Amino acid sequence: MTKPIYKRWWFWVILVIVLFIIAGAAGGHEDSSSSSGSKSAKKVEMADFSVMSEADRDQWGKDNQITINVKKQYSSDVQNGAFISQSVKAGTKVAQGSSVTVVYSKGAKPTAEQRNALIKAKEYSDTMYMAKQGIYDQLTSDYGEQFPADAAQYAVDHLDADYNKNALEKAKSYQKEMNMSKSAIYDQLTSSYGEKFTQSEAQYAVDHLSN
Repeated sequence: MTKPIYKRWWFWVILVIVLFIIAGAAGGHEDSSSSSGSKSAKKVEMADFSVMSEADRDQWGKDNQITINVKKQYSSDVQNGAFISQSVKAGTKVAQGSSVTVVYSKGAKPTAEQRNALIKAKEYSDTMYMAKQGIYDQLTSDYGEQFPADAAQYAVDHLDADYNKNALEKAKSYQKEMNMSKSAIYDQLTSSYGEKFTQSEAQYAVDHLSN
């Protein structure tokens, strides 16, 4: 009686060979697809961020699909806000989807006196809604904080304050507590014997009093 084909030894040998061929073909296809995908990644030339503005830098990253990481560090040699370095040299070809770190200066590391002056300046801005010039004068005044001029200047230069908002808060106070007219409020806000806000800050305040 003839044996069924699946019981013959050569049937299994052929089956194993066929399975190896199929597996090899599938692997080759995956390698080919992977290789093709890597070759298709578009290359771009890294920009020179030392000559670009912040807005231009961010737009370049968006247009070229490059992630730009911004870091800031103290430097006694490079002025505040100026470019220091970038992790990928300008002109280098990189694939889209890559990233680059750009470092900018925070200026020289502040002294203890400068740090303290900045803390005081923030208090005056956040709680008393003072103008920039008013804060500076209070920091340096013999009847005020008595900081040296350089510490006070550092403080107002590095203070993150919305002086339009401060002027508006002062204007509201004059309107509510002293029933002053807009014209009188404007004069008080800009007076060198008053609040010492700039004209544009004072104008913003009186224009938004009814808001």
